[in-house]
Amino acid sequence: MRARLVRRMALGLGLGLIVLVTALAVLPARWLMRALPQHWPVAIVDAAGTVWNGTALVALGPPGARTTLPQPVRWRAGWADGVRLQLEHPWLDCTLGLRPGFTSLGISPCGLRLPAQVLAAVGAPLNTLKPAGQLALRWPGLRLPYGGAAPAGELLTLDWRQAGSALSMVRPLGDYRAALTGRDGAAHLSLTTLNGPLQLRGDGTFTPQGGLRFSGVASPAPDASDATVAGLQAMLSAIGRRSGNDTLLQIGR
Repeated sequence: MRARLVRRMALGLGLGLIVLVTALAVLPARWLMRALPQHWPVAIVDAAGTVWNGTALVALGPPGARTTLPQPVRWRAGWADGVRLQLEHPWLDCTLGLRPGFTSLGISPCGLRLPAQVLAAVGAPLNTLKPAGQLALRWPGLRLPYGGAAPAGELLTLDWRQAGSALSMVRPLGDYRAALTGRDGAAHLSLTTLNGPLQLRGDGTFTPQGGLRFSGVASPAPDASDATVAGLQAMLSAIGRRSGNDTLLQIGR
């Protein structure tokens, strides 16, 4: 009698595992739309297929001001010392690897190239600037806690090349670099000018609770010609408060 009961329990457990594996195998990809934390600067707005093999439209930017990438991300999932996802997109420089854990998400080193128009999703003053040019992002291997605290060290480097604006006939405005570094649980932002007639500089922080807070200055380069300085004035007046030859840039409070 006891052996029969054990066999029945084992059979029930086996059937339960089969049902569970079958359910996971066909779990719809749209389930992932609710899986990413709301405060992350990336969101899934539509998906097709299953969580193991599918496609999705991805939006970049802070909540409420995101820009959807025009082409879908494709992924496939497998098992190698845990769940591993591989993502592909025409703008990615590699096949991006993701390793979800219980408390954090592992991200492989990679890069991303995209048009500068997506910067408008950050909000003022970039949406007023109506940016043009090309963006190149790169990041090292990272493990991002789901709770939102930024890991220490290098997080992300963004280069804005051949920058332009619909508000100015001066082309290009210059080349710029923004770097995110993790320190004390927050992501610290620094903006510098690599070259060009328009000088940008500033610093800020990003936290899930407070969002992005940034203070910076835009001004003509010291060696800019009188014609170039005049060609920058309308744009400088539109994107922030003037202080002499400088325009003060502010995001958040």
